[in-house]
Amino acid sequence: MTELKINAVILRFRDLVTPPGGTIRQHKQILDDQGFIWWGWWNKSGEAVPERVFAELKERALKDGLTVYLFDSGHERVYSATCKDIQWATARARMASPDPKRTPEYYNEQQYLAWFKLKDINETPLDEKVLRALSYVRVNEFFEAGTSHYAPFYDKRIFSLEELREQDRTIWFVRAATDQDPSHQVSLLHARSLQPAHFPMEYLHASGPSLLWLSDTHFSVDGHHRFPDKSNVQKQNLALALDQLLKNQQASLGGVLLSGDITWRAAPEEFEKALESLGTLTRKLNLSSYQIAICPGNHDLAFSENPAEKGGPVKEVGPASRKAFDDFYRALYYLSPNEHLSSGRRFLLKGSVPVEVVCLNSSLLQQQSGAFQGHGFVGEQQLQDAARAMGWVPGEETRAVRILMMHHHLMPTTYREEAWVGGRYSAVLDAEAVARWVTEHRVRLVLHGHQHQPFCTRIARPLNVEQPSGPWHEFYVLGLGSSGVELSHLGESKNNTVGLLTFHAREVTVRIQTVDPTHPSKELWSFKIPYTPPDR
Repeated sequence: MTELKINAVILRFRDLVTPPGGTIRQHKQILDDQGFIWWGWWNKSGEAVPERVFAELKERALKDGLTVYLFDSGHERVYSATCKDIQWATARARMASPDPKRTPEYYNEQQYLAWFKLKDINETPLDEKVLRALSYVRVNEFFEAGTSHYAPFYDKRIFSLEELREQDRTIWFVRAATDQDPSHQVSLLHARSLQPAHFPMEYLHASGPSLLWLSDTHFSVDGHHRFPDKSNVQKQNLALALDQLLKNQQASLGGVLLSGDITWRAAPEEFEKALESLGTLTRKLNLSSYQIAICPGNHDLAFSENPAEKGGPVKEVGPASRKAFDDFYRALYYLSPNEHLSSGRRFLLKGSVPVEVVCLNSSLLQQQSGAFQGHGFVGEQQLQDAARAMGWVPGEETRAVRILMMHHHLMPTTYREEAWVGGRYSAVLDAEAVARWVTEHRVRLVLHGHQHQPFCTRIARPLNVEQPSGPWHEFYVLGLGSSGVELSHLGESKNNTVGLLTFHAREVTVRIQTVDPTHPSKELWSFKIPYTPPDR
């Protein structure tokens, strides 16, 4: 058992010859009367007794008991039981029940490849979350061919009962999942299902031409989020307000962009609120979680618990500070984030407009309350790793519209910042390095949040900073403001705002709209950005 690390098995069944619920009910009646029952394994063609594995499982069952899950594939329910023994015939022959009186009459005279001695069947169906804490284990000898055709499932978490049902097998061998195990859905009925990756190479095909842009939602447990958790007769929550805004605009979306500060203080409960809101929104818009692109903000990574050392070096954000965001990312995308918390997306929007988005973590450095707080930094390694993962080559011309999204500013947006000891200033510390990277890789739009104030500017830079007489690259920097923070923390505009980016054949229209729990949305401003500067 040490080699395989199998913690439990899942046995599949259906109420084929009993009324609904009859299989469990009849076995439970005998168990309650006789103390245990023998459950027959109704194997499918091509399945065989994995004798080495069964022997190890039998040893565990006899000694301590083995956890067994009974999966009703007809009604998509799962029950738990304890296995105290497994019996099978030699040479993979079939055998009758070891004790027919302890097997329901409707099959106690039939022969099967194996029988499981069960105790303690729980008639209450388990929550699906129980299975999501388990990962698939490969057992090749379970198949007569000697090899498994279910390779995409192994060493990943069980996603759902539906995922189990789609597999044409009757036993699963499972172990406790680890944080490193991906938890995406594998669908045998959808060949084009997207495999989890931080920078997927596949384009997400969308029937709509637009991307919804959110920032600084600041979901909170202590009143810093302006919208109610649940809509009521007077106020809408953020997801429903956004849905209404999009309906009024008749907008057809291909994805959602979220440029950081998802929460107020990186509390797990705040990330749960964010997941609930995003789940409501994506269900209403018929989007998958991979059609959401996110980057963290400084509010999404907790302060260090260690006191600041005056004059000491600032280190990268530590595991404890990023744990809640890591869990949020894993719940959204079914895999743990990379070391930089960076990611990318490729959208093919209506009209065959390719849009490539790189999401960078500009909160790479560990924050310390009152000493190093709110400052942004991206880092050279993160920049190079993201370009490599996206396949972006410096100086390469591209048909795709390239977008960089991060949380902090590339340049100041506030009219005048107040100077104070230990103050936090909004532009990233390596703004020049980021700007050169943007220029080298022909990024057209830079999107950010952070200061809760909408902002836009156009920047032109030489492709080679040492040869300003040569060709230049032009890009736009857009700041959204805040889509959800309460009023006292808003900037000069005093409105919560969202962006709608609509991609046409030759240009993208940017609209900045208000979003409000009680009042209709209104447009603050809009303008068009050509994909290619007019002088080219």
